[in-house]
Amino acid sequence: MTVARSTLAFQLLLPAALFGYAAIANFAMSTRISPTQSQQGLSLPSYFNGGVTGHLEKLYRDGLPHRQLAVEMVGAARYLLLGEGRRGVVAGANGYLFTDEEFRFSGNTDALVSESVDQIATVSQTLADRGIKLIMVPLPMKSDIYHNELDQPAASSMAKEIYDSFQAKLAARGVSSVDTRSALVAAQKDQQVFLRTDTHWTPAGAQVVAEAVAAQALGEKPGIFDPVPGKSEEVEGDLVKYVTGGVFANFVGLGTETVTPFILATKTENAPVDDLFGEATSIPVALIGTSYSANELWSFAPLLSSKTGLDVSNAALVGQGPVAPMRKYLASLGEGAAQPESVVWEFPVRFLTDAHLWSETPQKKEVVGHGSH
Repeated sequence: MTVARSTLAFQLLLPAALFGYAAIANFAMSTRISPTQSQQGLSLPSYFNGGVTGHLEKLYRDGLPHRQLAVEMVGAARYLLLGEGRRGVVAGANGYLFTDEEFRFSGNTDALVSESVDQIATVSQTLADRGIKLIMVPLPMKSDIYHNELDQPAASSMAKEIYDSFQAKLAARGVSSVDTRSALVAAQKDQQVFLRTDTHWTPAGAQVVAEAVAAQALGEKPGIFDPVPGKSEEVEGDLVKYVTGGVFANFVGLGTETVTPFILATKTENAPVDDLFGEATSIPVALIGTSYSANELWSFAPLLSSKTGLDVSNAALVGQGPVAPMRKYLASLGEGAAQPESVVWEFPVRFLTDAHLWSETPQKKEVVGHGSH
């Protein structure tokens, strides 16, 4: 009871302490606030919202010896009082955070999806000319799968529409695609398939998608590779930095999350002989994609091997989005080079609304956080 009362007291006193600190800091730096800002007759909420927040945070960063602490304190106060963070994040209920890339909609969204499908169809044909089958693995938006944690039904509905449109357009162009959304929607009722405070999925989410890929595209051959749990890690979500940080993350309910990755044990006695001693030029599956696939913490590649019974060569890249890894992979395919029977292209659908996605130097790349996601 004493501990509970102490915690409650701290939660009640923290906003007051933060306001007091902000008031003192602002008074000490009043001469540094531009006349335009100081003449606006700022209300208390305005200190934690919009452009004024950015102005104050810049002052804290530039002018205080403990500026990072100041920024984290102001961010924690804003999250507690207003339930929001800085640009880059959208706060939901129960400690859920969403990247604002999932809310980047415009009147030409359908045209952007069509452009992506045209580009993907070209890639599919390039691979087909080499005897390689392309299998698309679209990943739905977190705001779609966890729409119940987000009071923005229009945005969640749009996220589903983009996913459905992408799937339909791929089918119309004859590009093979796995329906991952249905599997994730069903699974999230019983297990955590995306981290609460991170852009990425959990190993459980990766496993659900690996099962869908095996069932719908590559075939299910369990028992050839045995996935075993690795060492658990405490992960600070890559979206927390857009709200607060340090000790304040725990106090506002945005603390670390535990992730237990999977690794592949030695192949079992059921492994085919040609898998064990096959030619180096024979690769059943190449995995191309984003940090969802590249980061070993999420375990997508080993889980894909365990569900399909196939060797998976992982050519995904961290922090490059879905297009650059594929371009790099296509450039690496030369005469005599090892090539797969199938290419699995993991592709988060949130990137479809980026107008610069297919430019040679994309302006928008992945959110990168813990462990170089």
